[in-house]
Amino acid sequence: MSNKQQHMLKKEEINFFDMSIQFISPKKSILDDENKKRPEWLCQGVPCAILYQNETNTTIKPFNKSSNYTINNETIKNDFNILARDEQYVYADGYPNGKINIIEFTISPISVKNLVKHYDNYPLLKILLEKADQDAYHSKGMNDCITVKKYLSKKNIDNDSTSKLERIGDPILNRSTRHTIPIPNTYTREEFEKNPSYPAPLGIRDSDFAFPSEQNAILRELIRQIFCCVNAPELSCELKVEYGIDNIIPNSHCCEWCGELVDISKLNQDYCSKEHSINFCHRDPAIGTKNGNVYIGHCSCNREQGGYSETQRIEQIVRIAKYNPLYREMIMNALKL
Repeated sequence: MSNKQQHMLKKEEINFFDMSIQFISPKKSILDDENKKRPEWLCQGVPCAILYQNETNTTIKPFNKSSNYTINNETIKNDFNILARDEQYVYADGYPNGKINIIEFTISPISVKNLVKHYDNYPLLKILLEKADQDAYHSKGMNDCITVKKYLSKKNIDNDSTSKLERIGDPILNRSTRHTIPIPNTYTREEFEKNPSYPAPLGIRDSDFAFPSEQNAILRELIRQIFCCVNAPELSCELKVEYGIDNIIPNSHCCEWCGELVDISKLNQDYCSKEHSINFCHRDPAIGTKNGNVYIGHCSCNREQGGYSETQRIEQIVRIAKYNPLYREMIMNALKL
């Protein structure tokens, strides 16, 4: 197979279980501005499968990218670490439990394009499907992340006497795939500035992280909820099979906070501008968009919950009722209904 053919290999064409495939990771975040019209970050610690190597260059497939990258061998030698692997895992510090199941390298995202095409006459449904896709597969933005232009102008940052007076960059990427390396909430600014990658970004928020298998599960569940909403069209048997979705009960989906049915015809395109407009809500906001933690509910209910988890809100109610007989009686009467 030629270098060009290997460079164009898609994920589903690569046998990551082949023990001859070696994995490496960048020692520090690298800006790849040679192979792409739009430069992209190869983040510190993200595993990359070696697909092809000749006398001058190495073609790699980063875990968190859909594209392959060709890097000169001198950079591979100096700026990458070799990772341990076995038949089941690639071992990568920074990922949950320090390892990634190799099957995660083989999983591609589910495209909602076919769904959107089938329901072209339902513009509100299209908005919800695209929002579900965004939440399932993409991390949130970070405006403080250094831009490519500024990074290239700051390559000699250590020799810049004014740099210490300026807050430059952030460890969090300004949007990425959700299986980019997660950065703990406890990671400090001081640690970032001492990191060899500084001022380049390192990864995504810990609450944004999800392996590809979980991302697909999140999307399937959100699609199921959408088609269970009031005024949602029917999902055909063919599309149920294609997307692996079942257990759809029309006009049955309720907001978890208020218990009322969710009507997609009440979706307002201006974000949360109306009472009972629709939102993607979280049972525990601190956990983020994880499977089982996100559901389609009402904006007003989401605001009422605030930044607290459902459990925290219940604990607050219990605490108040415990020392106030009137509230305790109100709760007991309400639960009898």
